[in-house]
Amino acid sequence: MPIADCPRAKTYLKELRDRLPGPRVTHSIFTAEYLSSLSGTLCLDHDEAVTAGLLHDYCRDLQRETFLEEARRRRMPISESQLEKPALLHGPLAAELCREQFDITDTVYEAIYWHTTGRPGLGRLGQALYVADFAEPGRKFQEAAEARQLLRKQGFDAALRYVAAMKVHFNRNKPVIDPNTEIFLLWLQKTTG
Repeated sequence: MPIADCPRAKTYLKELRDRLPGPRVTHSIFTAEYLSSLSGTLCLDHDEAVTAGLLHDYCRDLQRETFLEEARRRRMPISESQLEKPALLHGPLAAELCREQFDITDTVYEAIYWHTTGRPGLGRLGQALYVADFAEPGRKFQEAAEARQLLRKQGFDAALRYVAAMKVHFNRNKPVIDPNTEIFLLWLQKTTG
C-alpha cells in the first residue's frame, strides 16, 4: 500500500519539507516506503508504519544546544551519553514533539523514541523502524544492502539482529556510544535467535 494512502501523509510531508533539508526528507520518505512494504508481513498497522517512517527524524537537524534546551524544557530525562552527544536526543525529542503536534499513537511514539538505539522489549513497529531507518533503499553503504538481503533470504529477525550488531560495531570506536545500543543487541540475541 502506498504511503499516500495514509490519511495524514500530506500533512507530515509538508511539515518535513518546512523543517528538514531535502536529503533528510528523501530519507524519511524512503524509510516510510520501506516500512510500509514490511507492514503486511509483520502485521503492522499501515498508517502507523507510514507515520513512524515519515516522522522518525523530525528533530534530526536541530543545533546541538537546541536538543538539550528542548529536552530540558520538556523535563525529559537526559542520559550521560546524550549530554555528550546531544544528537542522540533526536528520537526522544521527535517522539515528544510529534505527540504534541500530531497526536501520534503510543506505538508510533515508542518506535520514534527508540529508533536510533533500540531497547529491550521494543515493540514490532519500533523494531521495524530500527531496520528500515538503517536499510532503506536510499542507503548506499554495503551493510544496508546486506541487511536488505538478509531480510529477503532469512527473514526479519535475522535482519534485525544484523542491524543491531552493525550499529554496535560502527559505534565501538566512537567516543560516545549509548549503552542502550549494546543492551538491545544482547536482548535480541537472547530472544530472537
